[in-house]
Amino acid sequence: MLASDASTAVIIRRGPSRWTRLYVWNTRTDTILPGSWFAGRLYEWVSDLSPDGRHLVYLARNESKRRLHAAAEAFGKETTMWTWTAVCTPPWVKALGLWSAGPEGGGIWTSHHTLVLDHPASLVANQTRIQPVSFTVRGREGTEQIHVLVTSLERTGWQVTQRPERWFGSGKAGALVLRKGKLELRFAKSPHGRWEATYTWLGTEACPGLEQASWADFDQQGRLLVAKEGCLFAVRGAAFQELMDLNQDQPKRHAT
Repeated sequence: MLASDASTAVIIRRGPSRWTRLYVWNTRTDTILPGSWFAGRLYEWVSDLSPDGRHLVYLARNESKRRLHAAAEAFGKETTMWTWTAVCTPPWVKALGLWSAGPEGGGIWTSHHTLVLDHPASLVANQTRIQPVSFTVRGREGTEQIHVLVTSLERTGWQVTQRPERWFGSGKAGALVLRKGKLELRFAKSPHGRWEATYTWLGTEACPGLEQASWADFDQQGRLLVAKEGCLFAVRGAAFQELMDLNQDQPKRHAT
């Protein structure tokens, strides 16, 4: 995730499958700071980085008995938190603000310290577990839709070129399509119900290897950056320069 007002990015790296790690990436110097390991899943497409790159709002999931017991001990026996929305200071996952969630969650930054949660406004008070200090927070009102993915990408220069009638549509024919410069991004739903992102280079010059990318974008300096097979690359012409191999970064123990 790229910040819109700073040369900062946050990497959400999943792997092994039960673990996720956060990193902060200075895209000007290519300094990458590793942070918290999280036992569970962070959903990147409904998470958002503040414009100044200092805070992250994320949707998390962990259904382990240990996690559910810890939530009940901390917030009351009636509390069931297998998904939750949180605000943190990356690369650390520790919650500065915390809300229990259901099938929906995550949120959008409308300024450096103003956050709209993808939770119904009528439920936010009851869902609040940690009230964040120095932030203005509200839930969505009425039938308001918060399309975290599109709002976040548009803030960093992407433009929607195809918006299906049904959010997000179904299959390749009903894909959500965005463009940034010569880079095209398509979101489509797989036969297994998973959202898949596909990147295509629209320029006349070749950009081999982009088809296998799990993420691609132009950074704040205009460089084309690509993530694939667990590695980060800067693209110069047709050459891929490796910036970091995240496959070597493994947790000391596995989740149970």
